[in-house]
Amino acid sequence: MEILSCKHESGKRVGASGAISTDLGAAIAVKQDPIWSLSQVLLATGGRFVSGEPQAHFRSVSTDTRTLKTGDLFVALSGPRFDGAEFALAAVKRGAGGIIVGTPLAEDVEVDVPVILVDDPIRALGDLAAWRRASMADLQVVAITGSTGKTTVKEMCSAILNEEYNVLKTKGNFNNLIGMPLSLLPVDNRQDVAVLEMGMNRPGEIARMAEIADPDIACITNIQPAHLSGLHTVDGVAKAKAELFQGSKAWSVLCVNFDDKRVRAVAREMHQDIISYGRHRQAKVRATHVKNLGERGMVFTLHIGAERVRLTLEAMGEHNVSNALAAAAISHAVGLDMSQIVAGLEKFRPFDKRMEVLTIAGIKVVNDCYNANPASMLAAFDAVQAMRSKGGKTVAILGDMLELGEVSKKSHRRLGESVACKGFDLLFVIGEYSRIVAEGAMDASMRLHQVRRLATKDAIVAELLTMVEDGILNAGDWLLVKGSRGMCMETIIEQLQKKL
Repeated sequence: MEILSCKHESGKRVGASGAISTDLGAAIAVKQDPIWSLSQVLLATGGRFVSGEPQAHFRSVSTDTRTLKTGDLFVALSGPRFDGAEFALAAVKRGAGGIIVGTPLAEDVEVDVPVILVDDPIRALGDLAAWRRASMADLQVVAITGSTGKTTVKEMCSAILNEEYNVLKTKGNFNNLIGMPLSLLPVDNRQDVAVLEMGMNRPGEIARMAEIADPDIACITNIQPAHLSGLHTVDGVAKAKAELFQGSKAWSVLCVNFDDKRVRAVAREMHQDIISYGRHRQAKVRATHVKNLGERGMVFTLHIGAERVRLTLEAMGEHNVSNALAAAAISHAVGLDMSQIVAGLEKFRPFDKRMEVLTIAGIKVVNDCYNANPASMLAAFDAVQAMRSKGGKTVAILGDMLELGEVSKKSHRRLGESVACKGFDLLFVIGEYSRIVAEGAMDASMRLHQVRRLATKDAIVAELLTMVEDGILNAGDWLLVKGSRGMCMETIIEQLQKKL
């Protein structure tokens, strides 16, 4: 069933100048009101009080000794290559007001701050965030997941909501079982809305994050082949993403991408109210008369029910129209009107490593290095190739798409085929699957002299510099640089900026 809006109950109204955007470093260390008492920590985590002052209080929660502040509660996370107990002792030396550990400290170790023993520190961190969220009765929580676009939708949504509310949002890649709770923990009674991004690579992770965040509004941007090393198939991805809708309470609102058949299939199994969005003619929030302005972005008519407004979005590529519709649907569910939604979208600007257009020696360089999977690669190809009508060569500089599991070879071969089919003039490839990408491109009509398979990013930079010197690359040409986060493809751009 369609609904018009889900109104905020707090009655708080502030202008954009009063909006609060909470930054995250390697850990969270901000003042909270009220402060944590030891008894609250024990109730939230179910932990066992081992030693220390029973009347202790803590102002914030941290997981990183480098950013820990005096009086923080330190959660000692352990991993395959490190022991949390060692970090706990370092935290005490740096002034931690208390520590949560998963294993007892050695008998000969004495600390003068409260020590709380839990079965699983990561779960305890989530339990603390869940407690914090539950204490904010007037807070509306928005949860966003999807194979692609979730970070952009989160940023667009925050830009819109800042027109009316104080907003807490995640930044960077704090979207997993550690980062998402750290994103939520700083919330206090100053914020009206929290916009949280949820990523995953294993079944059950989204379900746990939904349990922690207890979202009022949930959105799945799309379901595509991604993180297949842990989920194996697209059906596995669909089941994992569906955990967000399944974990949302009965009176929450689901924002459903009607252009994605898998998202629609997931939504059909749900009983919550929905707001549909997309280019689909039956969508509640939809776009018509879409026009590509190249590097200046996209123009389209936004429809919300019977209302419609023509707007300009300063973000390249038709995929960003879909992202804008998702953000509009979420903001509509929160309670904003058309004018506020349009104003927020028109204020949005592309951000670091996501279809960010830079000009280096007259050459347009598209920095889309934040992450990569087959769907986001194709979207980037389409966006850059839309520039071809304005002249100039188009060059793809690509690194591996990681975490694709058994379909890695097939996906990388198709990647090469797509580069050729989209009409790129040159292809540079690096990584474990570079040979397969190159072979796919040449099998699909690119010639040997158009494909460069190089061993290092330094070699790619050197080749590009030579092409500039020889006049092969000139002002007005377009370079797309893209790969999975682990490939750190942005270092190519950084070197070009220094040397051109």
